[in-house]
Amino acid sequence: MKLIHLIFVIFYIPAIAYGQKPYTLKIIEIGNKGVLKQISYSTQLSTIQESEKEMKNVLYAIWELSFITARYDSLCLDSNSTTAYLNTGEKHKWASLKNGNVEESILNSIGYRSKLWNNRKLKYSEVENLQEKILKWCENNGYPFASIHLDSISFIDEQTISAKLFIEKKRRTKIDSIEIKGNLNLSKSFLLNYIGILSGDAYDESKLQATSKRIEELSFTKETKPYTILFTEKYTKLTLFLDKKRASQLDGILGFQPDSRTGKIVFTGDARLRLQNSFAHGEIIEFNWRRLQEATQDLKAHFNYPFVFNTPVGIDYDIKLYRRDTSFIDINQTLSFQYLFSANTWLNAFVKRRSSNLLSTYGLESITVLPQIADISKTSYGLGFYREQLDYRFNPRKGYSINISSDIGNRIIQKNSKLNPIIYETVQLKSTQVSGTFIISKFWPVGKRSTIKSEIQSAGLFNTGIIFKNELLRIGGLKNLRGFDEESIFASFYTTGTIEYRFQLEQNSWFFLFADGAWYENNSNGKYTNDTPYSFGTGLTFESKAGIFALTYALGSQQGNSIQFKDGKIHVGYIGLF
Repeated sequence: MKLIHLIFVIFYIPAIAYGQKPYTLKIIEIGNKGVLKQISYSTQLSTIQESEKEMKNVLYAIWELSFITARYDSLCLDSNSTTAYLNTGEKHKWASLKNGNVEESILNSIGYRSKLWNNRKLKYSEVENLQEKILKWCENNGYPFASIHLDSISFIDEQTISAKLFIEKKRRTKIDSIEIKGNLNLSKSFLLNYIGILSGDAYDESKLQATSKRIEELSFTKETKPYTILFTEKYTKLTLFLDKKRASQLDGILGFQPDSRTGKIVFTGDARLRLQNSFAHGEIIEFNWRRLQEATQDLKAHFNYPFVFNTPVGIDYDIKLYRRDTSFIDINQTLSFQYLFSANTWLNAFVKRRSSNLLSTYGLESITVLPQIADISKTSYGLGFYREQLDYRFNPRKGYSINISSDIGNRIIQKNSKLNPIIYETVQLKSTQVSGTFIISKFWPVGKRSTIKSEIQSAGLFNTGIIFKNELLRIGGLKNLRGFDEESIFASFYTTGTIEYRFQLEQNSWFFLFADGAWYENNSNGKYTNDTPYSFGTGLTFESKAGIFALTYALGSQQGNSIQFKDGKIHVGYIGLF
């Protein structure tokens, strides 16, 4: 009889149905063992349905205390109350919970060890959790209709139980076909590689549950309704409902800043064209022109092509031309091979080629030591990692992103025929150079409409020989230190920090207050300097039918100077989608 009763209470809780009248719930423990005193429950309830639910919750809680045969022996009802008589039974423990017919590979993957169940307290939730883990493994490995149960249940004595785990996996299920409905113009091979589900793959519930989230992270498509799965005796079909969405961007930023020498207002600019999925393979083509300061400009071009030949490998190419007034010109090229774990997580291996050359040697023909700027070339090899977990990429309220990269290579000083050759006689022309970058951002939701953004950026350049000015890292401006001229601060190593409060007006509109700070050092040309610049300011980003506009005002201080309102920086930005 005990065996029948145990199976009954573990796998079935009877529904209790009564008329719908407000009443008081009272539970009386038979035998006065004091078990009920360990459970808190509501005695004043507004409806009969709430009372039924509360009685079930009490029974679950008693089972968690190892009184697995607990039950209600009888009930007394009147017009406004219910009295339940609870028989807790004896406290039980496991003698053993052994494997019946479950594959060892499944049990190992979920961390099951039979010896851990010997002489263990018998808790209903632990048995339930173990069964759920086994079923989840089956759902993620081609067996969505599997079932698990306890069998060979026996009482060793009045308080000790043994049992075995048995599984029925049923038929193995594969995704036989995948259909895409909607007006999205996109390579099917790209999309299937992107979501990680291919025709012929074993059914995987975890990948299916992640499908909507991963599609949401694609900027050029939207899910019109949730996916469907059709199961038949002969095949299993996945259907996705996707429409195209505007994702290509035309961005523009116009800046105003006073010239440090003349005091006149100088216009700076930043224009970007970003084409996404133009050739229906999820590719990115990007051009970016900037006028950072008077007579200083740079031009970038970027190309990214994911899932080459239907593999998780993507190709990324980047080229940047930077001209610093009449001093020097930089040409940087990077070719990367990315291994895509998902749309927002990848590992990449890359090769970088850099050349930097003097634009003018006027006044340098007779010098006997190397100038601050030299003709150099460098080829390096490196690795990088990127991961992003944001609830909404453009204006996140919670989540994080992390970007790490490092490279090593040989830096060569090229002899300039227009300079005095004596300057190269005592100089190490070939040396090893190492560089690295680390960026982490975290978004903390505050209330219903506010967010705190925190960010740390750090980068360094290390060389066995002398470092020249035109090799140095450049910080300042909208990317990492607002309130300063774009890329106006030269550093061999820096760390910047940002704290920003955002109040969300709409999905793509927000007001913000921020504070930026940095520590950097410059050890170029045999000299050493450092500083701790900081800035603060406010701004507004808002969306209209014409696009997304951004306005920022910032004040900054460096070298211990006081804040000067006349040196404030105003930046106006625009993003247009098409």
